[in-house]
Amino acid sequence: MVRVETRLSFEEYFWKDIDLSGKVVLDAGTGFGITTLEIAKRISMQKRKGRIISIDIDPKCFELAEKLLEENGLIDLVIFIKADLSNMPQIESESIDVIISTRTISDINRFPCRLMRSISEFHRVLKKGGQIVLSDECPRFKPLSEEEEVAVLRWQLAKAISHLIGRPHGNEVEPEDLEFMMKIVGFRKCEWAIFKGERVSKRRIEHFVTKSSEKITKITYTGLRQAFLEAIEDVKKSFQEKGGVFPPRYVLHAVKYDFKPS
Repeated sequence: MVRVETRLSFEEYFWKDIDLSGKVVLDAGTGFGITTLEIAKRISMQKRKGRIISIDIDPKCFELAEKLLEENGLIDLVIFIKADLSNMPQIESESIDVIISTRTISDINRFPCRLMRSISEFHRVLKKGGQIVLSDECPRFKPLSEEEEVAVLRWQLAKAISHLIGRPHGNEVEPEDLEFMMKIVGFRKCEWAIFKGERVSKRRIEHFVTKSSEKITKITYTGLRQAFLEAIEDVKKSFQEKGGVFPPRYVLHAVKYDFKPS
């Protein structure tokens, strides 16, 4: 296990030794487009030498990202592709210089072996000597502090509702297990660190309330549906009263060797 202790901030450690100048960057999981925008800003600061391929299985995410990029005059740096990260035939082997992914690992890990398949795809598309940076929440089965209560209850409710309506849900991964999978596939120089969770944003709570409220309409038992509706409202009210922070998050760095290690 290669966990490192660092005095660097989350941002400093995340971008440590990552040079985007003239590079082709795979944004693995477009999501809200926040990471896409950050990558584009960093490329822009380096004379706009570089380009981004942003992939998500849900094309609706592209609309959110495009709006952010257009507002910042950076839309020309990004190409959007609808694809499953565990199967990316649109991306040629060894065509990517850097892979960056935030808050996506748990979403990939919805089905057995899906995460391993995605890591294998990351290794395939990455050039020899290429870098990969992955970040997501650490697993939390119960809040360990009052400020974690909103985020943890939100996640527990989302999973429970998905179970009841027969839909898969994300599963957080311990960084030790992620490191193990990365090494099996062939990545080396794996190291990771854990950081305090970021503050829960209003947009994430609104997204949770909207999506969860839609899903519970598919619960046939009226009493249970009402109970979940009340629980969703409790999360919203609790956030409005005291805010909250997400559980700790990890950042994992690794490299695809330019030779086969012995």
